[in-house]
Amino acid sequence: MWRKTYLSFLIGLLLSTSIILNLNHFLPLDVDVKLLVGYILGFLIWAGLMSYFFCFEKTKKPALQCLSVLTFSLVLNVLIKLGVVA
Repeated sequence: MWRKTYLSFLIGLLLSTSIILNLNHFLPLDVDVKLLVGYILGFLIWAGLMSYFFCFEKTKKPALQCLSVLTFSLVLNVLIKLGVVA
């Protein structure tokens, strides 16, 4: 139980942060609105991912699924920072 909690906490935190960074890059809003949207959506994504982990008996399947999405999101973040993606 604790293992699932720690794993879901860390992966959920990393994945929600990475997704919100991607989203904020493409939103045509002011900085203060982006921060508010990022704060609210980041918390909701993080809480949803933690709940998602507890839908499964084992941690392997949700961890692999979330890590694959995290890898894609991190690659997209790097491409955005390098200027490859507008």
